Amino acid sequence: MRAAIAEAERARGSTGDNPWVGCVIVDQGGVVVGRGYTRGPGEDHAEIVALREARAQGRSVAGATMYSTLEPCSFHGRTPACSRVIVENGIGLVVVGMHDPHPRVDGEGARILRDAGVEVLEGVCEREVRRQLGRWVFTYHPHEPLRRARAFASEHGREGVVAMLVETYAVGAEDAERIAAGLDA
Repeated sequence: MRAAIAEAERARGSTGDNPWVGCVIVDQGGVVVGRGYTRGPGEDHAEIVALREARAQGRSVAGATMYSTLEPCSFHGRTPACSRVIVENGIGLVVVGMHDPHPRVDGEGARILRDAGVEVLEGVCEREVRRQLGRWVFTYHPHEPLRRARAFASEHGREGVVAMLVETYAVGAEDAERIAAGLDA
């Protein structure tokens, strides 16, 4: 998963309103056969890029393990649904960094994979992925930082809450100060 996280970093700032996602495919022998990261708006997602790289090298992905920092998408928008393409390519296991909070995905990508017999393991390196996608996650779950800040403050006091919000969710310092000021610790 750390290799997929590194791939995602290559996309930071170039994906428009899409999250920057990384993907690595490992064949049944443990060899990396494909890597990818999400391209610009309307272009291929990380999973598709990694599948294309494997195919271009003549490598089989049947039964392979795919590591993706974010749950594969489940709807056909500007690009095909990654979850369906993964099923069509015979991937055996998909390891996911974090659940996709986008309302049109929200667990549906994982469900499509499982219903097709693909094993799905979620939450691997979730903290790192959540930190990497902080600002994007905040777009779909604006109350999550507040809930986490409350839990953090009740356990550790207000000290550090601002830094946690800024680091984990890329919340601006002023907003983080405002949120922390309203906490009952």
